Amino acid sequence: MSLILHCGAKPINYNELRSVPVPDRNHRWVGKQGKTYEIKRSEQWAGLQHADFAEALEVGCHRLGMPIDLERSKWGVSDDGSDLFGLVKFKEAVDGKPSTVAPYFTDDVVPSMGIRHSNRGKFSAQATIGGSVLVCDNLAITGTVVFRQKHTTHNMSNIVDNVRIGLVDYILGLPRLAHMVEGLKAACLTDQHVSQLYLEAGRTKLLPWSHLGMVDDYWRKPTHGVFNEGGYTGWRMYNAINTVAKKYNPNRQMDIVRKSEQLIQNNSNTINF
Repeated sequence: MSLILHCGAKPINYNELRSVPVPDRNHRWVGKQGKTYEIKRSEQWAGLQHADFAEALEVGCHRLGMPIDLERSKWGVSDDGSDLFGLVKFKEAVDGKPSTVAPYFTDDVVPSMGIRHSNRGKFSAQATIGGSVLVCDNLAITGTVVFRQKHTTHNMSNIVDNVRIGLVDYILGLPRLAHMVEGLKAACLTDQHVSQLYLEAGRTKLLPWSHLGMVDDYWRKPTHGVFNEGGYTGWRMYNAINTVAKKYNPNRQMDIVRKSEQLIQNNSNTINF
């Protein structure tokens, strides 16, 4: 299961994105606790239709020889429709020939792209280099944002060109994903490392103290046997944290996964990866 199918976002079909309205410049909504919120924006603000963002990605990916696999990609929106989250997956072959990203398909991870966008001012339109772990569809995110666009009338008119530039950076950054996974597999964690890691995760509020016990459960008894390979590795811990992160809304989940690589690097026997 992907981040879209966990709490915090309602799954939506790619073809349904066009039906989600763009909020007005002065936007009012009611939160989960019944409290009313209101945002008043400047005349320079321009909303971005979720479908326009998704279609710009689709067109750009196709032109670069890395067509999106629409059947396997996942999309979701917040309750009020203002926020979009996506896990974009790519086809390995195009007309019988390897796609641009085919060299980065491995036995562990396949290339994907983390997408988020908010018309409520929570974050800009963004795309992040990432991958999907094959055995469980966990996320693997390098933390490198290849596309970020603010909501201004000028930016919105150039979104297709801006996305294309970001996609080129995505392709150039894919080796970083493979390097990260191999580094996590090579990292060794002792009991002392694990204790320090939990302490840092709690103090920095990466995860609530109450949820670190769940991480430890998955660390000691991984959900899939392949995470046992190599013993007590950074890859094993990465997926333990990743599994617990699925309990959060997609935005928080992506942040946790992105920051967990550095957390493990800080608390393991390894050189920088």
